[in-house]
Amino acid sequence: MKGEGIESKPEEQLLRPIIYTTKAFYVAIAVLIGTTMWSGYAWWTQLTQGLVVTGMRDLGVSFGSPWGVYIANFIWYVGIAHGGIAVSAGIRITKLEKYRPIARMAELLTVITLLMAGLSIVFDLGRPDRIFFMIIYYWDRIGQSPLIWDLTVIFAYSILSVTYLYLTMREDIATYLEKLPRRWRWFYKPFLLGYSPGEKEKVDQIAWWIAITLIVLMALLSGGVIPWLFGLMVSQAGWYGAVQGPYFLTAALVSAISGIIIIASIIRRLFRWEKQIKPEIFKGLGTILAVLTVIYLWFILHEQLTIRYAGPTTELAISDALLMGSFSPIYWTMLIVGLILPFIYLAIQAIYPKVFSLKGTVISAILILVALWVKRFLLVVISLLYPRLPYPVGSYTPTWVEWSLVLGTLAIASLLYIVFIKIYPIIELKRS
Repeated sequence: MKGEGIESKPEEQLLRPIIYTTKAFYVAIAVLIGTTMWSGYAWWTQLTQGLVVTGMRDLGVSFGSPWGVYIANFIWYVGIAHGGIAVSAGIRITKLEKYRPIARMAELLTVITLLMAGLSIVFDLGRPDRIFFMIIYYWDRIGQSPLIWDLTVIFAYSILSVTYLYLTMREDIATYLEKLPRRWRWFYKPFLLGYSPGEKEKVDQIAWWIAITLIVLMALLSGGVIPWLFGLMVSQAGWYGAVQGPYFLTAALVSAISGIIIIASIIRRLFRWEKQIKPEIFKGLGTILAVLTVIYLWFILHEQLTIRYAGPTTELAISDALLMGSFSPIYWTMLIVGLILPFIYLAIQAIYPKVFSLKGTVISAILILVALWVKRFLLVVISLLYPRLPYPVGSYTPTWVEWSLVLGTLAIASLLYIVFIKIYPIIELKRS
């Protein structure tokens, strides 16, 4: 596209990703499509040969873990999604105008990560048709299965998140529609069905109530339904306990804020939006991230202290494996490098604003986000490797198929995010 018709300088800067296309865009698209195709081949391998091509095994087969990186990926993505919409909705409800530039980034992050969470479950089921069987035959058992609660709330959450994103975009679409070359206008007009210039006030009211609803659902799903999948399993060592609700909720917020910091910094650098995405935004997010991270570390301490003080034999075996056993290198690296050191850095930054570093904040967010994925992996796998019944301790090593599909979700998520930025403004035009 050419940049004809652009008059306002601020709007021209925000519309630049839509109006102009660089070689880097095509290179990124090609790499992501190539990665997606590779993961497609891996999925085809799994579909045709079965879950035997993965490292997941049941106790009756070879004493392994029936859940693996797919479920860890699911929990990780769901956490990012819930925290993302909490950030966006919080900005709208409390009218934090300083953080407006990242609001849509958080909304889009929620929608895309929800899709990737669902895709991770499809991978884990082995047969995609089982999703339809669950919907058709098990919905009447919603009072018996936490999994059905999960499915119900995720459906509602997804619909509301997409509606929320769409409503907040309509005004921007109408704003820049006339500034685009005529040959592209046909694509955007269907998104403005029923639009009238005076609808802004009503849309803002609707979006406000949707934001309230989404925050309530976020608390129920990330602080309730998802943790119930683990916390209500009395027979499963390492999962059962009342702490799972606030534990998961805190992890969701930490994941989302880390993700938003990373995405905002990439977009800021790529499009040179230093004036639109100011350092103050990263300072504020970094301080919030430090507070939430130390709360999450407290939950980890609470978890281990409870087990070490008076935990059953199986619980102690899991704790030993994490603290002193075969998983200790992963666990301590995750804890120290991924959580404690970034927290210390962010806390010093919050106390002494003069030492603030945007680069340091972004690196801390990356370390924390990776650490939380590792923590999900350890949560899912280790408990399944140490059964309460007198079976041998299992083992689990993800195969190339599993890693390829995990990488595929990251590639698809990145591809969707890039395509969205190419088509729609990622920063609200009227609030910039």
